[in-house]
Amino acid sequence: MKIFFKRVAIICFIVLLYSTFIERYLLLTNENEIEYENLPPEFDGIKILVISDLHYGFLMPELWIKYIIHRANSYNPDIIVGVGDYVKKRNFSEELKVVWTYLNQLHAREGVYFVNGNHDHWANEPLALELLEKSSNSVRHKYKIISRGDKQIIVAGAGDFWEDELGIDKALMNVSSKTFTIVLAHNPDSADIVQNSHVDLFISGHTHGGQVILPFFGITPVIPVNNKNYNYGFKKNSQGTSIFISKGIGWSILPLRFNCFPELPVIILKRKKSFEQNSRAIPSFKINVFATL
Repeated sequence: MKIFFKRVAIICFIVLLYSTFIERYLLLTNENEIEYENLPPEFDGIKILVISDLHYGFLMPELWIKYIIHRANSYNPDIIVGVGDYVKKRNFSEELKVVWTYLNQLHAREGVYFVNGNHDHWANEPLALELLEKSSNSVRHKYKIISRGDKQIIVAGAGDFWEDELGIDKALMNVSSKTFTIVLAHNPDSADIVQNSHVDLFISGHTHGGQVILPFFGITPVIPVNNKNYNYGFKKNSQGTSIFISKGIGWSILPLRFNCFPELPVIILKRKKSFEQNSRAIPSFKINVFATL
């Protein structure tokens, strides 16, 4: 019996070391396709890279942030979106100042767009909002138009669900319901708030994918959202609107990840063929994964 418990202790210790010092730095890039009938054909195949929950600070050093930004730019996506929680520490302005020097280095052919998360507000709310707006890439409570030929799609942004006015209707006040619309919202619970505006896709983070996903079962024991279905990947709200939830990059509570790799996910929007059945959005996955220490 003593041998059994000794072996269990050794296995747990190895898993802890792996989760703390290895998996947290195995950054994956995976491509996730989703189809829409109302996506203009000019935008078929457009690639959106998502940066979420960097949590620059303790155990997320500046060198690592620099590498992540390099990695995102090197992918050469059409669009890059940042969905908040760029820093970790509360009541600390310096991390915000440093991380935004790197966020402002992001570039993509058809734009870079940002919103803030709850940790950005907790660090220093006035400064977080100031740096967001100074980036010239803020979509908080507003929208940006992306054009290809005479066709357009919209990227808009919500305020943080916990610490800001959501403002989705405010952001989309002058947007036609016929225009394909993406909303950046740090917390996926934002998608469950009833709004009058038409939204085709929410892009969120916040959950970190739970940081621990139980093997074989796919269960995430701890998810910091009201809707426990919103752990990671593609989901739908009660209105049938699609939500993509990134597992993010950083950590919260405990500095570990197990079976829940940090990621720079890429969403590929595809136009659904007209002869297929009439579901507005059907998520499917094409996984191309690149891991590095």
